[in-house]
Amino acid sequence: MRPFFFSYKSISISWYMFFTLVSASFGYIMASILATEYREKKDKIQDIYLILLIVGFIGARFGYVLRHPDLYRDNIFSLFKLSHYNLSFLGGILSGFIALIFISRIYGIAIEKLLSIFTTAFYLSMAIGIWVLRFDRLLLSLDHFKILLLSLMFLVGMVLELALGRRFKNKYTSITILLATVFAYYILI
Repeated sequence: MRPFFFSYKSISISWYMFFTLVSASFGYIMASILATEYREKKDKIQDIYLILLIVGFIGARFGYVLRHPDLYRDNIFSLFKLSHYNLSFLGGILSGFIALIFISRIYGIAIEKLLSIFTTAFYLSMAIGIWVLRFDRLLLSLDHFKILLLSLMFLVGMVLELALGRRFKNKYTSITILLATVFAYYILI
């Protein structure tokens, strides 16, 4: 399999970049659709989505650096050598959640509503984005079946969020589903 999704002369798009763009776009569309369902302004939710995307990426990098400080002791400039191999899944989720708490207070939107909107978009993005592991030749530790299970797990998280989030008006529903999904992710990996 080719290491690049698209390559023409000096322009190359890796599989990781392709899946990142596709999954982020679908997450953006999902958040926009849910904004109208939750009676929030679409442009406000779209702005928050982009903020969370950036904060989540920075948090994922910061989480990786905190977990592997020995890699950066001798060369501080290697902190800026970014790759999808040196990002932390949990760091991205935690930083996104902390940012969502602050955003909730700034915009005056209930945290439960924001969690429901953005965890649903997150599950859809991850169900698509996890397939980069199938196409990226350097990550051979996961077989096709495991990737399919991970993708289905994120889709189940999305369906649970959509079904239970509306049925039960409990403020802990979204966070419980998110914690269960992240826990299942680390069990399957």
